[in-house]
Amino acid sequence: MDLAKMLGVAEGTIRRRVKALVDKQIIKIAAVPNPYKLGYGFISIMGLQVRMADLRQVAESLSQKPNVCYLAFVTGRYDLMAIIIAHTPQELSNFIEKEISSIPSILRTETFVNLDVIKGEWIAALDVAKLM
Repeated sequence: MDLAKMLGVAEGTIRRRVKALVDKQIIKIAAVPNPYKLGYGFISIMGLQVRMADLRQVAESLSQKPNVCYLAFVTGRYDLMAIIIAHTPQELSNFIEKEISSIPSILRTETFVNLDVIKGEWIAALDVAKLM
């Protein structure tokens, strides 16, 4: 194991330390798929203004949508921020028309389409099984 050599310790030491970090839920070991390689070449960030009384309900509903791979309560102009992935601009348009606009408590949205990612890991929350 390269890490053990680099740190000058036995591989068993590394395994025990990593296991302890996983057991304490300090780290999680996972494979992170590349959405671009899976055909999801259209990634956007959406700010959503939501009726406050329905905020949690809207968040729960959106969190169940497979194209929404990141969702967070935020401060500022928007109440929620989402990262939405799609194969094509048309797929994103359909998602906005059929999914987003069907939730009456969403008052306003603003969508930012990624043209090129300069820095950032692939989307760690992407659940590939839900997209297939």
